[in-house]
Amino acid sequence: MKNLLLLIITGLLVYGCSNSNQNATNNDAQTDDIAIAITNDMENALSGVPSWINEATVVKMPEGIAAHSGEYVTRVTEQEVYSYAFRETLSNINSKLPTAVIVEGWVYSPVENASLSIAMDINDNGNSIIWKSYVLSDAISELNKWNEFAARFAIDQPIKPEYQLKIFAYGGKKTAYFDDLKISFEY
Repeated sequence: MKNLLLLIITGLLVYGCSNSNQNATNNDAQTDDIAIAITNDMENALSGVPSWINEATVVKMPEGIAAHSGEYVTRVTEQEVYSYAFRETLSNINSKLPTAVIVEGWVYSPVENASLSIAMDINDNGNSIIWKSYVLSDAISELNKWNEFAARFAIDQPIKPEYQLKIFAYGGKKTAYFDDLKISFEY
């Protein structure tokens, strides 16, 4: 009877160990397929959020104008033509390489600005491999109001995991505000 009980316990231990290894392997494979979304509402930007640069452009909205959410936004001006920017090595985002990058958010422009855009730069040690921009003039249906935008950047050239992705807004030397940014990826 002791031998039978010992055999059953040993069998359960072997089964339990082999099953947990199988689940770990399956979970690792699923990690690459999980939708990744990087969001930033600008509220914690001044605390040095990793992967984001150019904190000097994060400000409170002018008196009498509300941010899309919270109190803080990123602003482009004549002096600061580039916004708060997301910058990260592709391999730090996911082990798979994306086929497209989607940038969504809100823009507030007090003036017409044909140059106002969202840009994507994929570079290798500062040498641009893919550079694309999405002009926001079609997304801005009304001046002095928050307008939602969605920019999709197809990655149509070979890229490598060690390349760096950079997402930012360009203001063309005119003032505009951005809030509640979301960066997601297609694989």
